[in-house]
Amino acid sequence: MHEAFAGQNSGLCGAAVPGALFLHTGLHTGDVGFTVEVRGQAPPLDPAWEDVVEVSFYPLSDQSFLVQWAGEDSWELDLKEGLDYRVRYCAQGMDRAREKDVRLDDEPVLDRYLLQFWPAPPEPDRIVRQTSQDAAYSHDWVRRQPDAEFRVRAIMAQRRAHLTPEGDESFRDAESPSPSADMAVISREADPGSVREQLTSLSSYPAALPWDWVAAFDTEHAPDHHIGYLQAFLEEIGERAFALGTVLASLESGPDYYLAFVTPTEFEHLSRLLTAHRMNAESVRHGRWTPRASPEQIAISAWAKANAHRLGAGQGVPITIIEAPEAAEPDRLT
Repeated sequence: MHEAFAGQNSGLCGAAVPGALFLHTGLHTGDVGFTVEVRGQAPPLDPAWEDVVEVSFYPLSDQSFLVQWAGEDSWELDLKEGLDYRVRYCAQGMDRAREKDVRLDDEPVLDRYLLQFWPAPPEPDRIVRQTSQDAAYSHDWVRRQPDAEFRVRAIMAQRRAHLTPEGDESFRDAESPSPSADMAVISREADPGSVREQLTSLSSYPAALPWDWVAAFDTEHAPDHHIGYLQAFLEEIGERAFALGTVLASLESGPDYYLAFVTPTEFEHLSRLLTAHRMNAESVRHGRWTPRASPEQIAISAWAKANAHRLGAGQGVPITIIEAPEAAEPDRLT
């Protein structure tokens, strides 16, 4: 149960374990009313439902089942492997069922539930509606999990925001650090000064991290292409943070770098949760993060991209652009 809700803000439908959902009910023992719907798009929300949460789900096989506690019975669901789903879990009568605790077969149904699936890109979990005390207790329980999981949940939420257009707009400005942020969004065009400002503003920034090496680093790497310089700069920061027992984690970099300072334990939590969502975390260190091409390779690649339309015009000669190497495998700490 702890693993199922790790990194979430809501406590009724746990989706942190890959390929599984953990569904909370008000009743402790006995049958509940339960309906499952697989839709082609998001259905309207019936106001009759008292408590509603949403999570994202990715089936790991071509068969998914609704399973009773202890595997007493199961029903196959029409979900497609390899397709992202949004899941809405609706509840009614949870407080009444929790107070009753046990329902016999010949007694009226106390609590009812609706589980709805529809194709949708991944998003953070959210509480849509909260009415019952039982649901409130469950949500609060999730938020009171150990600090490692709480911080990871905050980092995951901020990274998730960049996966949707709306969230992307709200978190996009890489040059405007937030004093309460757990994750820095650093542009690949950022200068060392803005990188330092971003990282030192993070709530988990290690205060003992030194910066007296920057001048010598600038001299050594002055000839580097900007992207190669920035990667080397971040790796140097990561090495120095690692020496202090802190991991500078990179969260599935896209057009920008998404970075957070975490403890080794938090890094393991983060790696597990990102893997569950088909993403990954990497430790930013020398030779363990994104391998760098030589300055010559980077310069040739950039020049070829910029001039490909002119070189290929009317000559009928194919042009091959050599890209920098892809990211290395994550550095998993033990």
